[in-house]
Amino acid sequence: MPAQLHTDNRSAVGKWRTLIIFFLLGMVVLHAAILWQMRGLIAEGYGDFAAFYTAGKLVQHGQASAMYDRRAQWSAQQEFAADVKIRRGPLPYIRPPFEALVFFLLAYLRYPVAYLVWTTLKILILFAIPFLLQPHLLSEPLLPPLLQGVLALAYFPVAFELLQGQDAILFFLLFCLAFAALQRGADFRAGVWLALGLFKFHLVIPIVLIFALRRKTRVVFGFLCSAAALLLISAGLVGWAGIVAYPKYLWSLNQASGVGMVYTESMPNLRGLAGALGLRGIYSHWIAVPVAAVGIIVAAYLWRPADDQDRRLSIAGFSLSIVLTILTSYYAYCYDMMLLLIPIVLLGNRRVWRNEPGGWPQRLLVACMALLLFSPLYWVLTLNLNQFYWMAVVLLLLAVALAGCMKRWREPVA
Repeated sequence: MPAQLHTDNRSAVGKWRTLIIFFLLGMVVLHAAILWQMRGLIAEGYGDFAAFYTAGKLVQHGQASAMYDRRAQWSAQQEFAADVKIRRGPLPYIRPPFEALVFFLLAYLRYPVAYLVWTTLKILILFAIPFLLQPHLLSEPLLPPLLQGVLALAYFPVAFELLQGQDAILFFLLFCLAFAALQRGADFRAGVWLALGLFKFHLVIPIVLIFALRRKTRVVFGFLCSAAALLLISAGLVGWAGIVAYPKYLWSLNQASGVGMVYTESMPNLRGLAGALGLRGIYSHWIAVPVAAVGIIVAAYLWRPADDQDRRLSIAGFSLSIVLTILTSYYAYCYDMMLLLIPIVLLGNRRVWRNEPGGWPQRLLVACMALLLFSPLYWVLTLNLNQFYWMAVVLLLLAVALAGCMKRWREPVA
């Protein structure tokens, strides 16, 4: 009888696996069709890649110090995106100066070619990441690594990132490299990888503060060394005056409207949810800072130092830190949710899907993963309802599930 039950369970898992693969392949085809349909607008410069390309052009022309000058940005964009009808001013470059060097060489190519090369590189990264994470899986994955790379294109944040020409896939790679280094005990190297992701400093700094509270001094030291080098590179590009003026530049863009910044309703975090509930005035930056601090403290408290000795708890702790960071961030968008592929890939394996004893936290974890992979939900929330802030509820439930799983996994096996 037990053998028959085991066979039935394997058969059920096999059926679900087949259904999942066909569903995700359908989403890949749909996303590819949308990218193909939008190719004309992409080539004209409608995507976010225009801002990155602009920064590369200014560096190429010896105008790096004017990287945050809106007149210089507008002048550069008129060379390759003059046909964009929805802008009355430039799409601003908002990243720190050092990231412009990534786009310096791409700026030598025509804009459509540069976008194509940039997209191809990111797709190759997507194919490589499952192989990078493969040694750190808890058990046999549901899907082979190569197929995971293909099906990553079914994840809406990935498709949206490619459509916009964003840099979130590069950011995702750096987080995966940091995680892999942590699993090998190379804490200093993990800190270096995290620092290289400072082009999204609003998401990296909270993670590093979590490590600081957990007394992972080598991670923090590696981060500070690499961050110092990036600061010097940035100063070499825009000068110290440009470095000092950068925060004011970002704040002015945050206060202005119609300059390409994201509306709070489009944010999958507590700030977006608060804005939708009519609390936008209350949820100012004065409230956002304490909320982010609470997220950092909670993550550091739940991810105990002893958890690093258990791979399952270490994965869950790292994943929980990512979820709470996005949830309590001041600024997050759809493509930032790419980081959630880390818990999906690492925890979405046979150990989870076999319904091992884990109670409600494990079932909630599986349900949240299913919602995150259900692309039609994203399409409805973004295109039909313009209410993407509801994804904050999914992230909150995911954080609860991870915390509950960590508590269950710490309990001794009877």
